[in-house]
Amino acid sequence: MTEAAGSLHRSVALVRAIARGGEGGAALADIVAWTGLPRPTVHRVLDMLIETGWVERDQASRRFFLGREIYALGLVAAAHHPIERIAATELAALVQDIEQTVYLSVRAGLDTVCAARQESTSRIQTLVLKVGSQVPLGRGAGSMAILAALPVAEAEAIIRANLARYGQETEGFDEAAFRLALTEARVAGFASHDSLFTRGIAGIGVPVRDATGYPVAAISTAFVADWLDDAQRRRCVARLNETAERIGARLIALRSRP
Repeated sequence: MTEAAGSLHRSVALVRAIARGGEGGAALADIVAWTGLPRPTVHRVLDMLIETGWVERDQASRRFFLGREIYALGLVAAAHHPIERIAATELAALVQDIEQTVYLSVRAGLDTVCAARQESTSRIQTLVLKVGSQVPLGRGAGSMAILAALPVAEAEAIIRANLARYGQETEGFDEAAFRLALTEARVAGFASHDSLFTRGIAGIGVPVRDATGYPVAAISTAFVADWLDDAQRRRCVARLNETAERIGARLIALRSRP
């Protein structure tokens, strides 16, 4: 049983590492670095995952991708967690209202994944996430909105687990500024930052909550910091919150059906 559990945990770690590579896949060296597993172990587990169809390897680039079997399982899971479908019309209306590209992010363990992106054509947009982009929970406005809405003890455990990754993925990462932004998000009920993760880029994010108030997703937008003044930012916050509340209400209504 112990060996079986260990194999399962290693398989999960590798699948998550490959997902972290996004649409560009993941190189073997990245998978080894991200999982901390010995290279021979990674080779052995990858061979097993390829055999099951959960992982594929591109013969030209030699990079690893999630396989068709994972895609099929994801379709089944999406039918049970239909937040992208429920949110689509609300996000489209929000884009027209605030004239900004908006993102829907959902939690995946210690990460968040971009589940949807609705783009505005009103001006040159700052596209910080692609659908499928995976970032450490807390990195980015939407991801921080989820983190800030979690119970403090749970959030602190996530920060400890992700702290090294924040530094790896954000040049000159400022932990003190990050924690200050997180504290402000807890008080305000939404996340907001300027140049915290990318120089010159600001973001606003709000959580989508379930019936108990627990964050299950987030809606966010990102923009060049000097594009929006304080009044425009306040309007964005209000519209994002209204949209998040409607999406949350629709999710709750769906879950309450017999």
